[in-house]
Amino acid sequence: MPKFGSDEWAKAFCKAVNENKNYAEAASWWEGDFIFEIQPSGNLTKKIKMFVGLYHGKCTGAKTLADDEEYEVLPPNSPPRPLKEGEKVGVEFVFSGTYDNWIKVLKKELDPIQGLMAGKFKLIGNMAKVMRATRAAQELVNSTTMVETEFY
Repeated sequence: MPKFGSDEWAKAFCKAVNENKNYAEAASWWEGDFIFEIQPSGNLTKKIKMFVGLYHGKCTGAKTLADDEEYEVLPPNSPPRPLKEGEKVGVEFVFSGTYDNWIKVLKKELDPIQGLMAGKFKLIGNMAKVMRATRAAQELVNSTTMVETEFY
């Protein structure tokens, strides 16, 4: 069972997203890759940065960034930049929050958009675009429930 935030978990999540027909439908128009930042809290003692590529209802790839690996925030509506060895990851969005709040999302105790509006998460990127994708965000959460997860 992969540990939440591990590279193995990221790849299992990507597979689950691609098997979620409801996500494919809800996000058929979506273009925009993410870094999900999990800030230390509770049992997690270090920051985790996870790349998730999302394009027209599919996950194009996912991985956990190394501790020293940096990423670049691209201008709004930039085309997705394919992952290339030795290059900085480029994303349109960064969604960050504490580990404790991420666990609430994964357990479906907290909607990520409501969490964002309540200040439990922070977003770098076009808020209006994200707000138009609430159903897609819910289906991403539903995809996490398809991944057997070990927590810290």
